[in-house]
Amino acid sequence: MKKHAIMVLDTETCNITPCDAVTRGNNLTYDIGYAVVYPSTGEVIYSSSNVVSEIFFGEREKMQSAYYASKLPQYYDDLANNRRTARSFFEIMNEITKLCREYNIIAICAHNAAFDIDALNTTVRYLTGLDYVRALPNIEVWDSMKMAKTFAKTPSYIKFCNDNGFMTAHKTPRPRMTAEVLYRFIINDLTFEESHTALEDVMIEKEIVAKAYRTHKKMERVLYNKR
Repeated sequence: MKKHAIMVLDTETCNITPCDAVTRGNNLTYDIGYAVVYPSTGEVIYSSSNVVSEIFFGEREKMQSAYYASKLPQYYDDLANNRRTARSFFEIMNEITKLCREYNIIAICAHNAAFDIDALNTTVRYLTGLDYVRALPNIEVWDSMKMAKTFAKTPSYIKFCNDNGFMTAHKTPRPRMTAEVLYRFIINDLTFEESHTALEDVMIEKEIVAKAYRTHKKMERVLYNKR
């Protein structure tokens, strides 16, 4: 059977206006990481780690509102050591479009994808004064949180969350579906901590996708169909 490729993508954001909670339409993207992968194996074909110049350097005051602002010195070190590249938002979006064509990518996938798509769309609207309202090419979007239900509903995952305090605070608690907890289950390591930097988080999210594929169960995955 011919392999098909997807792009796994993650963003890190700051607020346009100060806000204690994540609010739709209020997040600007300063870090975009993505990898072209074969979803059935998690094999990486291409990866890229990008700091968005217009936001990271051009909106220094807003950058102080980044949820992980304590990590900002790490970005300067990474840029100085060529571990990340500072590029225009539009250059990054153009590369994503080019990669989708070059590798015949069938979908872009993110964990809790609604957040990342909203952040990218808010950023392109902010930078263009609403001349453009959508950042990504016309392609299907998958949510790896939905895909993970293939194994997150199993007795072993439920027991893992129960035994280790990874249940939600709902009236009827449910297993948490964060990328960090799902990956801890996959690698059986309670000490793992998510980086909360974009490309590094992509590398754990693509493993969640691969784990979902390996169950050979029907997956709920589509967040958005093609426009």
